[in-house]
This record gives sequence, structure tokens and C-alpha cells, in this order.
Amino acid sequence: MKRITAIAIAMLMLSGVSFAGTKEDLAAEVVKLTDIRKMSEQVVSQVLQMQAAQLKMIMIPADRKAEEASLHDKIHAKLSEAVGWEKLEAEYARFLSEVYTEEELKAVVNFSKTSAGQSILKKEPIIMGKIMLLTQARIQTVYPEIQKMTRDFSESIKKIK
Repeated sequence: MKRITAIAIAMLMLSGVSFAGTKEDLAAEVVKLTDIRKMSEQVVSQVLQMQAAQLKMIMIPADRKAEEASLHDKIHAKLSEAVGWEKLEAEYARFLSEVYTEEELKAVVNFSKTSAGQSILKKEPIIMGKIMLLTQARIQTVYPEIQKMTRDFSESIKKIK
């Protein structure tokens, strides 16, 4: 009997059925398999790059470069404190367990372990980056109009008062 049980368990494992445990365990496994950490760290990196670009526009004098570096370090520390991986990992897993059913989480875990799943997961940040760039470019084309609309509205409010 023990041998039949062991064979059945081995067959299930080979077929891709996950024994991850609770729904929360499955969600935590999805977080690890999908490399959300890397995407999260990329967001922090992008914010730091934007901040550095803003500082470059200020034309900081050479004698104040040390202060600029210090500011950069402080901003990095503040971002890490707010959105560092240690702060977010459990939250991401909680979101997944709130949104997906246990069956869906098992399916994500099983798919993520396949070569096709790994390939798709590696390409996901590329797709997301392209979507962000496209969205930002489209927003920039209408942003002047939005600013004008907001200004016009604000002026009309002032006239009423």
C-alpha cells in the first residue's frame, strides 16, 4: 500500500500538480517564480533615474556635487524604506491570494515552472516597459491640452468668486 501511495504521489508530481500548501503559500511561490522582485526593483531604479535627470536640469555647481550625491543616497534610502523588497514581498503575495483562487494560483505555479512559462516571464518586463513608454508618449501628446483645460477651469472658478 505504501508503495502504491508513493508511486501515485510521484506521478502527480511529474504531471505538474503542485503541493504548495495553503493559498498563501501558493501566492508566495508565485511571487518568487514570477520574479516580481526584479520588476519592483526596476521601478525604484527608474524613479532614481528620473530624480537624477531632474537634478541635472538644475545645473548644480561643481562645488555642490557632494551634496547632490548625498541627496541621491537619501532618496534611495527613503525609497528602499517605503518600497524596498522586504516591505513589499508579503503584500504582493497577499494581493495575489486576494485576487486569485487557489486553483488559479496552482495553475500559475505550474505554468511558471514550464519552459514556455519561464520564457514568457522573462519577456514580461520588456512588454511592460514598452507599454509604459507608449502610454507616456501618448500622454505627452495631450498633456499641453490637459494643462490648458485645467488652467481655463481654474480661471473660470476664480471669476465666479
